[in-house]
Amino acid sequence: EAVLQYRCAAGDWTGALAALERNMRSGLVAKDAYKRQRAVLLTGRALSGEVDAEQSRALVTEALKLSPGLVPAAALAGRLLTEAGQARKAAKVVEAAYAINPHPDLVETYANIAPNESNRDRLARIRNLAKLAPNHPESAMAVARAAIDAQEFATARSSLAPMLTMPTQRMASLMAEVEEKEGGDVGRSREWMRRALQATRDPTWT
Repeated sequence: EAVLQYRCAAGDWTGALAALERNMRSGLVAKDAYKRQRAVLLTGRALSGEVDAEQSRALVTEALKLSPGLVPAAALAGRLLTEAGQARKAAKVVEAAYAINPHPDLVETYANIAPNESNRDRLARIRNLAKLAPNHPESAMAVARAAIDAQEFATARSSLAPMLTMPTQRMASLMAEVEEKEGGDVGRSREWMRRALQATRDPTWT
């Protein structure tokens, strides 16, 4: 375990993978934990800059087979597939991960799969993504963000409305933007910004 931790801290992903394999053969790690750890290490190597885009795609593809909801792997896979002109496959990868683990990084990747589409078309796609986790705050904020960009302010309001009794900082900031852009109501916008400063912090993803 100490060797594995050292290899990870040093960014030696090849050495860390070898250490994990030894731990598995020695019975030091359960199968489920092994699969998750291998997925994380493969993703770390893909993100390291040590390999080219094709190798990175292979690494994150294996990682997602081991841990389909691993956000960094899905986000990287989505970006790499988009760059390779495989937008449909990129969308499916992100959708599968989002259904397991709704996450802002996945929303960002998904939003950029079709960079030349209109804001309204992007809103339609984001709404479909949100349906995979319909009651999750990330889904509500994703739809609100896309709706603001599309100037569909009623949609943004209705998406955020169920959570505004106890808004997080991001939710309150989105409402401030709605008030400013929809009707230029500076007073209400400032009130929401004040609430944002006092609101509960959103989860910090690591």
